[in-house]
Amino acid sequence: MTSTLGIVTLSAQYDEAFTRKLAKAAPTFGLEVVRFTPLDLKPGSHMIQGQTYTIDLGFSDAEFPIPDLIYDRCVYQHDTQSKKAKPIMEWLKKYPKTVFLNTSLSNKMQLFEQLRLLPSLQPYLPACSLLKEPSDLFNVVKKGGYCKMQPISQQHAASTYYIFLTDQNTFSVQLSSKQVITFSRPSELERWCKKYVGRYFLQFFNTSDQKDSLLNEIRIFLMKDSQNQWNRMGIHIKSPAENSLLNNSQTSDPMLGFDHYLNTLQPHIKELLLDDIASIQASLSAYINKTFSPCFEFAVDLLHTNEGRLFISNIRSKPGRSAFLKAYPEKENQLIRFILEYAQMMKKEVSDEKKSLPYRPSSYK
Repeated sequence: MTSTLGIVTLSAQYDEAFTRKLAKAAPTFGLEVVRFTPLDLKPGSHMIQGQTYTIDLGFSDAEFPIPDLIYDRCVYQHDTQSKKAKPIMEWLKKYPKTVFLNTSLSNKMQLFEQLRLLPSLQPYLPACSLLKEPSDLFNVVKKGGYCKMQPISQQHAASTYYIFLTDQNTFSVQLSSKQVITFSRPSELERWCKKYVGRYFLQFFNTSDQKDSLLNEIRIFLMKDSQNQWNRMGIHIKSPAENSLLNNSQTSDPMLGFDHYLNTLQPHIKELLLDDIASIQASLSAYINKTFSPCFEFAVDLLHTNEGRLFISNIRSKPGRSAFLKAYPEKENQLIRFILEYAQMMKKEVSDEKKSLPYRPSSYK
């Protein structure tokens, strides 16, 4: 019996080419794919005015019931549409006839604080603190090293910023690999960050030699297979940008496979990096399995210094695919297969539970 997999996003055009390929492959796995936005749910009913897929027509407008399975790809902004969509998504997550393939890691600062309690991950995690008032940012930056300012909410597509001292009196804020703004006085920096108070938190990356330190951002992308086992889909890094603090600040920069980066490292730094990545992957996968369910994909962003230090800078439960596919275009079919196999597995698990239980467990709501 065919089940319906609903791809929910805030825009029907989001990731359209990939979703079309996913929908084309779905029947082989006993699934049909529909797509919709939260606002497509018709008030007072369990019907959605979204889009269904056929090979002849592609996606076309149609009305259908709430899908059996939902793959949440909503990334919210601070706008009216997002404010309307979030409570609808919360309602859908409680709807007893639907299973979500994935969950959101909602509070990133809280997540980092929890991870710092794990001895295996503590060495890779920078100290973090809530941005309660502008002076908090100044107090972190004046320590030296680098400060990352990022949104607390995992679900928001908000910018992150790196702030550092260019010299004793100049504060630099990196908006992207090609755009840096500077402030000559602490009061100017504090005025700039006022709008982020309460919504952002600070991470402090302490490097031994700031002057010569270049941070390269590495991303590890992991997915579960049909056996519910984590697989490393790939690791990628951006090519160096001239006079750039970070090499992975803009999605338009060319992506490179990890091997290219490894070949630029000294042998002892390369060996240390590979050992650190293996330890981080194992510990994070085990923690996410234990703490967040369901979760079948996540990405880990790492900052690697030319002196060999490695930091965890971000963890994403709804990782973007465009950067990964630039580095590994040949893995698109595998990525699609893993999504559909996992959905198929979830469908079977729920079916088996319905046969043995008189009610749906709350963990699946």
